[in-house]
Amino acid sequence: MNQKGIFLVELTMALAILGIALVPMIAALDTGVFPVGLQADRAIFVNQARATLNRVAGLDFSLLDANQGDPANLVALFGSAAEAAKENFVLRGSTIAPVVAVTDASGGTGGLVEIRATVGDLTLAVLKAAD
Repeated sequence: MNQKGIFLVELTMALAILGIALVPMIAALDTGVFPVGLQADRAIFVNQARATLNRVAGLDFSLLDANQGDPANLVALFGSAAEAAKENFVLRGSTIAPVVAVTDASGGTGGLVEIRATVGDLTLAVLKAAD
């Protein structure tokens, strides 16, 4: 039997089978790695929203009550544009500014506000009562 040229055919078939097997493995790896990046972004958003929420909730109730809004004016709350700008952060080359809302949560009787901080698609909220 003549063996000339058989090796080339076998090699081509082996590469084709290997290629067919590798495509689903690469696709599976891609779906496993992609959510890690999203989770990292989400963790950054959670931390930034918490920091902003804590900073705003630490302000005097009368200041929050007087400056209610959706969105709230951070310059009025923090006293200057420089202080308000401290809430901004850069993620992958884009500057992201949290959106803060301060609204009445007392049902019209006063003495309770809800503070919401939104970063990206994540919103955290806290209630603050009058001192």
